[in-house]
Order: sequence, then structure tokens, then C-alpha cells
Amino acid sequence: MSGEEKKRSNGAVKLDQKEIEHKNFDLKKYISNYAGHTKVKRLVYIGCKCPSVRLAAFRMAIAELKTGRDIETYTQTVSQARELLGNSLGEKWGYDKAWVEAKRCEYYEKENLLDSRVSMHKREEDSPQEIQAALRELISFLQSSGNFRDAQTKIRECQDYCRTTEDKMHCRLAEIENSIQQDLTDSRVTMPVKLPTKWGLNLTQKYGTKRTVQAKIHAANALHHLHHGMFENAAHVFKLISFDINSPTIISKIDVAIYGTLCAMASFKRAQLQTNLLKSGEFKKFMSLVPGLVEMVQNFVQCKFKKAFAHLENMKPDILLDYYMARHQETIYQKIHELAVIQYFVPFSHAKISRMAEEFGVSQIDMENRLVKLIERGSVQARIDNVNKVVIARDTDVRCQTYKKVLEIGDAHIRDLKGLLMRMSLNSNDYVITMSQRSQLGVDTKKVDDVSVM
Repeated sequence: MSGEEKKRSNGAVKLDQKEIEHKNFDLKKYISNYAGHTKVKRLVYIGCKCPSVRLAAFRMAIAELKTGRDIETYTQTVSQARELLGNSLGEKWGYDKAWVEAKRCEYYEKENLLDSRVSMHKREEDSPQEIQAALRELISFLQSSGNFRDAQTKIRECQDYCRTTEDKMHCRLAEIENSIQQDLTDSRVTMPVKLPTKWGLNLTQKYGTKRTVQAKIHAANALHHLHHGMFENAAHVFKLISFDINSPTIISKIDVAIYGTLCAMASFKRAQLQTNLLKSGEFKKFMSLVPGLVEMVQNFVQCKFKKAFAHLENMKPDILLDYYMARHQETIYQKIHELAVIQYFVPFSHAKISRMAEEFGVSQIDMENRLVKLIERGSVQARIDNVNKVVIARDTDVRCQTYKKVLEIGDAHIRDLKGLLMRMSLNSNDYVITMSQRSQLGVDTKKVDDVSVM
């Protein structure tokens, strides 16, 4: 592998020894929802994890890669396929040296041409629009070649020549696409994207309708929150995605339904699930695409936990083969189970552990272990009677809680008054604190309001 190819590495799927058996997995139907590098990443991930469709997944990934010019990903994918499948992969899908050399020559020739065109526009001091157009063409070429690192550098350079809202939006969309392909390592994907106020026919022809562009931005933002384990934030943003979304290089509508639902169940209370999912006309359209998903949430809301958890278990093989959700499956399922236990126990003063185990469809020992963990963490205010196997709610001292709340309010009020008095004193003496002075003084800018005097 050349030094340039190593530089262009976009993070191939790492091999995982834990394999998933899913004999009823319809690979062709599943992968038809995706395109571009996202399609390849998902195929390779499935090929590494699922023996029953491994051969088909790798062959489809290699065939897809040969329609483009991403040499690095092609080389890594063939190497992974050979390691897992050996000669059963077939010669047709083996390493094609002639194709690699031809694409490498084509890559360097086109890259040098586009790069020299950008340099020429800069040298001749052409208009920012001409320089930006040349940079956009180079960025698009680098992204299609899998060189996302260099593409990111050029996007930042392109931002220096943005003069209109449309120009800035184009750069931000390119940056978001780039971040998705680099597995959302760039936190700037969550930065707001300002869309042009007037969305005319020319913008629709370039990017699609304003709703679809906004949906694409929400999808990238939600995936970023999911990637970093911020499930509640992810759930709120998934709920904002319009059903008009058409971004197969980022996410499918089925993904929106599953990701949004599981993140919501892991972080929302039952009343919130009712309002945000079941009564949300837009998101419910996504949920209706996945058989049994609406029914599962309804069962959860209605405390029919045994049925809801049975459906969750049926979904587990699909979740474990999902590129984004697999790493969070265990955490999300645990959070859903814990929230269910917490919300189930709220109206009771005591409950039999055997009855709770029956309601949740688990063994009595497993139910007791879950309760112990929740009680130790303080999530459930209760104690366990080991003789009678009953969980008993602790009596809350209402008077003590009231006094505590009053004292907290009083402290907050005194703190606010002191802050106002200080501000008045500073203003009366024409004293100004700048941001640079704050940092020198060690003042926390997040906690102190801005102080400025004209």
C-alpha cells in the first residue's frame, strides 16, 4: 500500500470475533435503501459479522466499489474478504491489479488537473465565485475517491471564499457529508446550517426542496448524537426529520424509525413516548414502515412490558447487524429495561418480585439483580425484603424535602441579588470586562453574564 493510499484511509471496518447468526436476513432488500460509501460500509460490516450472508455481502461490496474509484477501500475490502472467505470468494471478486493501477493513474491525473485549476484562479486573482467553483469540483472528486481527509482541508479553504448564504450552505453540506463518511468524528456536524430565506427553483434543482435539505441536516445531527451515546438528544432530533427525506448516502427511512424509537424508549418517560412518538403524525409515518414498531411502543406505554421486550428481542439480530446501532445495542436495551422498572414501581408502596418478574418476562433472580442495581444507584427509592421477596418503597419525608427546596431557592435568590449588585456597581464606575480579560482573570464565561458599558 502506497503512502498516499495510507493517507487516504477512511477507516475500514475492523474485524470483530463476535459473529451474529441471522439466517432470515434479506440482504438485497436491506441494502437497496443505501448508496455510495454508506452502502459499501454497511455491506462490509454485515460481511464481517454475519456468516450466513458473508459471501454475498462482500461480493456486492466489491462490485459496488469497482463502479467508482476508491482504491483504498477496494484494497481493504478485498483483503478482508480473502481473510474471512479464502478462495471461496471467487477469482472474479479477487484483487484486480490492472483496475487498481488504471484508477490510480486516473486519480493522480485528475487531482493534479483540478488542483492546478484552483491554483491558476488564485494566481490570476479571479473572482471568489470562480475560485469557489474550482474548489467545489476538486472537493467532489476527492470525496468520490474516498479521500475525505484532503476533502475536509479543501472544504475549509472553500469557506474562505463564501460570500452568500447559498455558498456557506453548500460548504456546510459538503462538510456534513464528509463527516458522515469519516464516522462522525468531526463535532462540527452539529453546528447550525443557515438555509437561504428564498428557496427558488435553481436551489431545488441543485439540492432538492428546502424540507429535504433540512431533513438531511437533522439526520446527520441525530447520527452524531447517537454515535456519541447522547440518546435523548438523538431522539429529539430524529423526531424533527421530515418524511420527505431522501438521503441514501446517509440514512434510510427505516433507520430513522428504528433509531428514533429506540433512543426515545431509552430516555423518555411513557407520557413523552405517547406525545412524541404515538401522537406525532410525521414520525409515526416512519414507524409504520417497520412491522410491529408502533405496537411495541404502545405495549411499553401501556405497561405491557413482556410483549414489548419480546419484540425488542426479535429485533436484536437486525440491530446487531446495523452499522450505527450495534455498538449501542447493549446500553440502549439496558436503559429501556431500567426505565421500565422505575416507571412500573412509581405507583406502588410495595410489590412482589415474583410478580414483577412475570410482568417483565424475566427470571426472579434476574429481576432481583436489576432492582438491587437500581436501588444502589438511587434510581429506585426502595428496599428489598429478602425473606418475603418483596420490594418496599421508602417513606419520603415531605417536610424535609420542602425545607430543602426552600433553602435552595433562597440561596439562588441571594446569588442572583449579589450578581445584580455587582453589575450595578461596575456600570456606575464605567468598568468593562472583555473576553480576553476574563480568560486572564480565570472567570468562567459560561456562568457569568457579559458585562459591557458603552
